[in-house]
Amino acid sequence: MKTGTEIFDAAMGLMDELDGAGNPENRDTEEYRNRALGIVNMMICEYRILAGLQGEFAGAAALEDPIPEMDDAYTLGAMQYGLAANLLVDENPAAAAFFQQRYEELRNLFFARRECGGEEIENLYGGVEFGRFGHW
Repeated sequence: MKTGTEIFDAAMGLMDELDGAGNPENRDTEEYRNRALGIVNMMICEYRILAGLQGEFAGAAALEDPIPEMDDAYTLGAMQYGLAANLLVDENPAAAAFFQQRYEELRNLFFARRECGGEEIENLYGGVEFGRFGHW
């Protein structure tokens, strides 16, 4: 399981906020870190809704907490873009829009490739093969 800190570190790399030694935690990123936990919890809730997970959800109490019930590829593949977008929305709207678009593309791709109820969808159009029986 990945942690919110790993998502935060990746987002700081995307936002070009690393210090000279490549560390994501510095004086310039303190404000971002303070805002990150709420945003990560919001994205976890979004994931749970899209994945159809039900039940109580308390959220992460700290960025260092592991993120349960989530695919590692999703946490480090998509969530870093979502976090970067939400952190930059007021400061740099153009970069925020780019990161948001990339987050939505990766999120949609991730959920589109998941199996539907454990079964593969073989016939997308349900019996209208080649339009043979359509009333045209």
